Amino acid sequence: MADTLDGKIEKIEKISKGAKPSPIDLATDTEQRLAPNKDHFDSLMLDNSPTTESRRVDSTKNSLMDEVSNVSRRADLIRRASPQELVAQAQEVVKQIDELKAKLNTPNLELKSSVQDLLKNKLSHVDENLKIALSKAGVEYQTPQASTVSKNPIERFLGFLTDGQHKLENLASEVDRMHLNRQEIAPATMLAVQIKVGFVQQELEFFSNLLNQALSSTKTIMNVQV
Repeated sequence: MADTLDGKIEKIEKISKGAKPSPIDLATDTEQRLAPNKDHFDSLMLDNSPTTESRRVDSTKNSLMDEVSNVSRRADLIRRASPQELVAQAQEVVKQIDELKAKLNTPNLELKSSVQDLLKNKLSHVDENLKIALSKAGVEYQTPQASTVSKNPIERFLGFLTDGQHKLENLASEVDRMHLNRQEIAPATMLAVQIKVGFVQQELEFFSNLLNQALSSTKTIMNVQV
């Protein structure tokens, strides 16, 4: 009876001992379960390490410095014109306006309202830049004449262009007069006037492109009608 009881107790102990994992097995299992998380953590730490962050900051600094250098190089390209060069530039813009006026006098020219608004904005910008250029050169600015408020858009644009020509001619005459009289023109003033005249020229080029598109459309309509 005692032997039988002892045998049963021994079997139970063996079963219990067999089911319980060893400390080594527990450690191995724990390490295996934590391994993926550890790798992920290590990768995050590496990404946020000082070396990586410094590389990111350095990269940003380099890109900003490159942009500043590009701006500086573009600024260096703007050379202050001499009085003679500025007069020649103004006269060139006057000729450009003559060409635009000839295009506007094209027979049967029709402009859509959307195109009219764009052309009007360009001429407004031209007048604004001329106003600043004239003030820099000490020339009195005068409001555009009555022809610029005509109900006919073609006449209105012609009035703006003619007014712009007069202002450019006055500007060129004043700069030339100051140069001939050996009056010193401050470098900053010359550069400011030069830039504004350049803006006028640029706006007129946009105006010309828009007008060319309108002329092309008009010719297409005329050909279809014929």
